[in-house]
Amino acid sequence: MQAETLEAEIAQLSNLGLAELRKVWVERVGRAPQLTSTELTRRWLAWELQAARRGGLDAATRRRLRQLTGSVRANPIAIAARHVSVKPGTVLAREWAGTIHKVVVLDGSFSWNGRTWTSLSEIATRITGTRWSGPRFFGLRGKART
Repeated sequence: MQAETLEAEIAQLSNLGLAELRKVWVERVGRAPQLTSTELTRRWLAWELQAARRGGLDAATRRRLRQLTGSVRANPIAIAARHVSVKPGTVLAREWAGTIHKVVVLDGSFSWNGRTWTSLSEIATRITGTRWSGPRFFGLRGKART
């Protein structure tokens, strides 16, 4: 793949399928990617190309990532079980039965469908018709079922 600029090279990635992206990856990065998603491969390859040209993560960030990796390996359940807090103004989105539902986090409550709710679980229950953990439904804890 010949390109005069990094931006042009990255733009060319949008025209490639998964097999072609993997070929470019091997040519440019030197090892085969272990990804099965075309979009994720495209985005990661774009990052790799940028990092090769402009420099990757700084030393402090690499050190912090190694620390976090060590923490997860030492106690993955404790890390996964941590309470995830979201700031007011955050928009949570979830597709259910072909409809995308967006919830805005307010200070101490949530806005959905023009109403204010005190609990994400109330919203998740209204959306699905069955009882749900709201944080789990919106992907804030554990893995949300699809």
